[in-house]
Amino acid sequence: MPRLAELPTRDRLLAAGQALARRQGLRALTVRAVAARAEVNLGSFVYHFGNRERFIGELIEGWYAPLFSQLQLDADAGASPLAALRAALLHLVDWLAGHRAFVAQLLLDAAAGERAAQRFLRTLDTRHPALLHTLVQRAQAAGALQPGDAWHQLMFVMSTLALPLLLLQVAGTRPAAPSALLQTLGALAADPQAVRQRLDWALAGLAPRKEMSA
Repeated sequence: MPRLAELPTRDRLLAAGQALARRQGLRALTVRAVAARAEVNLGSFVYHFGNRERFIGELIEGWYAPLFSQLQLDADAGASPLAALRAALLHLVDWLAGHRAFVAQLLLDAAAGERAAQRFLRTLDTRHPALLHTLVQRAQAAGALQPGDAWHQLMFVMSTLALPLLLLQVAGTRPAAPSALLQTLGALAADPQAVRQRLDWALAGLAPRKEMSA
């Protein structure tokens, strides 16, 4: 992986912004701080991005794009509907585990009024949630999941996979939080084997119920 100084100026600015955002959140990003970390002058920032809000919007999109591309590949992989859904969910949780600090900051920043973060979140209903919803519907149509509200089933599955990661990440920023318990739960929330086990439990719970014999 190239060092920051080896990247083109535009990529250096984005990489610097990513590093600062993970540590401080989007609200703390200033044009001056990003330019200083990237070791470029303020004129270069303006030349490439125009203003701070446009920069943050592109920063978020560039961070999110690889995930969405991977989930689209999972959906089109030609596997069975249930296998495609399972692969997409595992990739999503694996990505969240690696980016949970940034995701938690993004949510907190949006709640605090960061416009670029709010604008991104408003578009999510047409992105990976919609893709996962379609995969749930395909699995239902194939008889691999119970019939029912696909959004409700997706909410159930995500509450066992993604929600613990984000809640524990946010809780970990609170100084009064019980650190020993958070460490235990955090390890379980992010451990790949534990994630797969919870996903298997969730999908088993949504599997079609066999008629009980008389």
